[in-house]
Amino acid sequence: MKTAVLKTKYAFHLLLAFFKPDVVLDVGSMDGADSRRFRKLVPQASIVAFEANPYNFQSMREDEELVEASIRLENRIVSETPGETRFFVQVPAANEEAFNRGRSSMLERSLEGAQTEEVTLAAVRLDHYLRDEFPEAASAAAWVDVEGNTHSVMQSMTACANRIKLLHVEVETQPIWPGQKLEPEVLSLAEKLGFLVIARGKDGVQRDLILLNRECYAANRTSVDRLLRLARVAGPTASRLAETRVWQSLFVPA
Repeated sequence: MKTAVLKTKYAFHLLLAFFKPDVVLDVGSMDGADSRRFRKLVPQASIVAFEANPYNFQSMREDEELVEASIRLENRIVSETPGETRFFVQVPAANEEAFNRGRSSMLERSLEGAQTEEVTLAAVRLDHYLRDEFPEAASAAAWVDVEGNTHSVMQSMTACANRIKLLHVEVETQPIWPGQKLEPEVLSLAEKLGFLVIARGKDGVQRDLILLNRECYAANRTSVDRLLRLARVAGPTASRLAETRVWQSLFVPA
C-alpha cells in the first residue's frame, strides 16, 4: 500500500476507536493528556501510562482527571532489557522559560545550557507486562514517545507482537542521541514483528509513524483506507466525533 502522509495523531484516534483494543499503552506519557483522550475513544479499555521522569510522574499522580479516568500509572521504563536502568532527566535551568518536559531519555544527550539529573529506575518489557498484568487481553495498542528509544520499546514486545494490533511511534531520521537506532532500523524490526507502515508525518529529523498488524489491515483494508482519508481531510473534527457512540457504530472491524 502507499503510505499516507498526514497528521498521525488524528488518524491514530480514528483507528483506535475502530479497533477498540482491550489495552492501550501510553509509553512516555509525560502528562497523561493522551491517555485521557484514549479513555474517551475506547471507554471499555484498560489504559496504562508509563512515565519515567519522576517529576512528571508525581504531577500525574496528583492529577485528579487521571484518577477519575481510571488511568493506571507506571513510573517504569519500557525497554528490551528488564531490571534497573539509568535514565537521564532533563531539568530546567534557572529562569528557563518554555521548558520541554518531554525530552528526558534513557540516552544521554548534551544540550547547550541544559541540566541533566541521572536516576535509576526499574525497566520492564511490554511482553512481560502484558503477560503478567493483562493475561486475558486479546488485543492491545501502543502510543510510543520515548526520545530515541523506540527500537528498544519495540524489541520488548517480540513475544506479544501478535496481540498488539496498532502502534503510533516517534522515529528519528538523523542521530539526536549518540548510539540510537534510526528509522530504517525501526522499520526493519517492524516488518519482522508483522507490522505494516500505513501512515507517517511529514519529513523531518523526528516524525511519527502508524504501524498496523498486517493481518488486521488485510481484514479491514477498505475501512482503514477510508479512515486514513478522513483523517487527512478532517482530522480534528473526525477525532472529536470518534468519541461518540453514533460514530463508533458506523465502523465495525472484521
